[in-house]
Amino acid sequence: MRSHQGTQVHIFGQVYTLRSRDDGERARRVAARVDQKMNEVADRGAGADSYRIAVLAALEIADELVRAEDAADDLCARVSEKSRRIESILDDATDAPDLTLLRPAAD
Repeated sequence: MRSHQGTQVHIFGQVYTLRSRDDGERARRVAARVDQKMNEVADRGAGADSYRIAVLAALEIADELVRAEDAADDLCARVSEKSRRIESILDDATDAPDLTLLRPAAD
């Protein structure tokens, strides 16, 4: 089992050391996303309070997550419906009379 490695990241002007089971690339990507979102919120004039900016950024990221989960749920429902339709078509095909018995007579 791999030990947890420390990865230094920068979020909204602060340095954090995150522990990660991988090479740290995922932690860097996640931190970059949080930093980006906090800077976007701050640029919109949400106030100078970094706590407020962090909460607003977290809400926006959570909204993006919920939207992605809803889209994934919708996709799963559509795939399930298509699977049921295909299964129904296959069931109907296997219930059909055996057409191989209707071959033309050999010469």
